[in-house]
Formats: sequence, C-alpha cells, structure tokens
Amino acid sequence: MLSSAQLAVFVPAALAVAASPGANNLLAFRNGLRQGLLPAAVALTGRFAAFTVMLGVVVTGLGALLHTSQTAFEVLRFLGAAVMIGLGAWVVWSARAASASDEDPPEQENGRTGGVAGWRLAAQEFVTAAANPKALLLFTAFLPPFVSSQPGAAAAGAQLVVLGALYMVCEAATALGWAAAGRVLAGHRLRPVTLRRLDQASGGALIVFGGGLALADLPRR
Repeated sequence: MLSSAQLAVFVPAALAVAASPGANNLLAFRNGLRQGLLPAAVALTGRFAAFTVMLGVVVTGLGALLHTSQTAFEVLRFLGAAVMIGLGAWVVWSARAASASDEDPPEQENGRTGGVAGWRLAAQEFVTAAANPKALLLFTAFLPPFVSSQPGAAAAGAQLVVLGALYMVCEAATALGWAAAGRVLAGHRLRPVTLRRLDQASGGALIVFGGGLALADLPRR
C-alpha cells in the first residue's frame, strides 16, 4: 500500500510530531504519575477514538471544509480552548483542595486499574483530543503531503487511511512513553506536597495551552 520511500520519510516525521509536548501527552504523563501505567494506557483509547473520527472526517472530504471555512474553524478552536482551560482549572482546583494530611500516594497498578476510573480518564483524553483543532489539522495538513500520486499508487483515500493508522501507532508508542515517564517518577515515592505541585503545574500548563489556542492565529493552509 505504501512504498518504502514513503515509510522512510513518514515514520520519523510522525514520531517527532507525536512525541511533542501537548495537552494529550500532558494528560498521559499525569495519568501515569497519579494512576499508574495500566489506567493511563486504557485512557489512551479515548484519544484514539477521537483520532479515528477525525480521520474518517478527513477521508470523507469534510476535513477540507474545516480547513477552508474560517467560521467553522474558529468555532472549533474556541470550543477546544474552553475545554482545555476548564480541564486545567479543575486539575488546579483539585490539587489545591487536597490536604497534605489526607492525600494518599499515587494509585498504582492494582485491582482498581482499568475500571471506572480508567474510562473516566479515557473520556478526558477523548474530549481533549476531539476539541483541539490542531489535532484535526494534523490529519488535514500533515498526512496529505505523504500521499503518492505516482502511476499504480493506491487511491488517495486508501493511502490516507493507512497513513492515519500508522500515525496512530506512532502516537500510541510516544504516549505510552509519556505515561511511563510519569509512572517512573511516581516510583520515587514523591511527597504528597510534591504531587500536588506537579498537579498544579500540569493544570496550569493545560490552561496555558488553552489560552494559547484561543489567542493563536493558527495557519490553515
């Protein structure tokens, strides 16, 4: 489906894009730190559900509409910014509300992993990814240049599907790396006050991401 030349260029670029700091990778790091590696991995299903929807939108041609419609893009951008700011504010508030005396160490991989808490985290990942127009731009602007138009190449839609699936594999690998980094940090048995400060920093970063998204003049071409 894809030539070796396409893969040789696309895979390193996809890994670089997927590994970059962002709202979802920050969530993966925090989930690994606070909940453990398995719940953080379960939470990633939310991100990839959103990505699958976006890829379907692009393949059916609706991505081109959002890529050219200023109104649609701006509405999505401000909704995404509001979601990120709200989530960041909730994280900061939760951290400040917790007291050093009654806060437990971060939950590790045990009988509580992968249950309701894991799917709650998945919902956070889904909303954060789905509300971020930069994620949609990833599929509308990043993938198409790698589609081959050479004679005998597969249909553009089929190539986009394969490229999108391959990107999600790269995203999964790097997201698990972020979650594992959080898990390793948690293994040092950080003091509750340090965990609260990390949570506050994570929440503040989400607010900054959301504010930057609201204020940025994102290129769409």
